[in-house]
Amino acid sequence: MKGKFLKKVAKNPKLLILTEIKRSQGLSVSELCDRVGLSYMGVKQHCIALEREGYLDTWRRPKGMGRPEKAYRLTEIAQEFFPTESSNFTAEILESIQEVYGPAAADKILFNIYKNESFKSREKVKGGTLEQKLRQLASLRDERGYMSEYFYDREAGQHQIIEFNSPILSCMNRFPVIRDLERQMFEQVLDTKVDRSEERVSGLFKCTFRTNSLITA
Repeated sequence: MKGKFLKKVAKNPKLLILTEIKRSQGLSVSELCDRVGLSYMGVKQHCIALEREGYLDTWRRPKGMGRPEKAYRLTEIAQEFFPTESSNFTAEILESIQEVYGPAAADKILFNIYKNESFKSREKVKGGTLEQKLRQLASLRDERGYMSEYFYDREAGQHQIIEFNSPILSCMNRFPVIRDLERQMFEQVLDTKVDRSEERVSGLFKCTFRTNSLITA
């Protein structure tokens, strides 16, 4: 999934722009120029076209000094460009299971899915330090389309995994228990407590998993 997606990005400047905005909470034309290596006018023209097509919108972002600057962010329909795992169909299956077997049936199935996912991820995450484990887990999640990055917040003293996409977002919207199951999976793989927070603005999605604990022996 990741390889095909990256090939499309490399060949399509509009998709490259959408991808960089996806990995942020919104970007100005100047910031996009620095990231994608295109001219100011080239980026601006692509952004205007993407806004006209309904994939971007704009807002005035406050600056420390001077007037607010215009920045672009994704709309909800821009999600069609990013990896998904047929989560609408999955959600319909889970809802049907609830109807047939009762309200708790779907939660039990999801619990079992994440239990198995935790086991498989632990087999692949072999780093000795917390940072090594986080980097390996972020890489695994990135391969699955979560657009994951490892980040160390020095000011807060926190190791973080930040994700800018969720291939199962529509399923998670219909089954909120997935958020807690996802957090528990991170804890089991990393052997430490994890906090999960989620931000959504327009079509932008950002999920942050934070920990400042040491791995237990």
